[in-house]
Amino acid sequence: MSWTTIAWSMGSSACLTLAIVHLVIWCKQTDQWAHLLFSLTAISVAAIAAAELLIMHASSPEQLGRVLRWAHIPEFTAVTSIVGFVLLYFKTGRLWLGYAVCGLRLLFLIINFFSVPNANYEQITGLRHLTILGGETISVARGVQNPWVRVSELSSLLLLVFVVDASVTL
Repeated sequence: MSWTTIAWSMGSSACLTLAIVHLVIWCKQTDQWAHLLFSLTAISVAAIAAAELLIMHASSPEQLGRVLRWAHIPEFTAVTSIVGFVLLYFKTGRLWLGYAVCGLRLLFLIINFFSVPNANYEQITGLRHLTILGGETISVARGVQNPWVRVSELSSLLLLVFVVDASVTL
């Protein structure tokens, strides 16, 4: 078994452990929605890690494109649950900025399922194999970047601004 598989599995396991703990807390205190959102974030991050592992070990451009397309669902869930968690747990953050982050991420998710192979690439022409630490080989997509990927990048930037703004306000 490769070290990346072990590392990504350990990270996913830690996320799922945290998710279970916070889900149990939420089940006992159902008025504490922040615990449910934290649990949802942790589950989403574990799913993203699984998708990353599948992408790294993809054997064809089609497989990589398919996995990347479906990886946007847990990414959307992670982003929206982070916004909700910050708003509910810390009781701070600009609501309009949170809505902008979630709206842009939803727009990107919709664009993703109308784009072939996905919203990141207009076309995946092949795989490049890189050797990383320990001599392991991973797959990286080669292709034409989709201009719609800017929507995702803007959403990520606004998420950073949202969290920084909420931190400063707090």
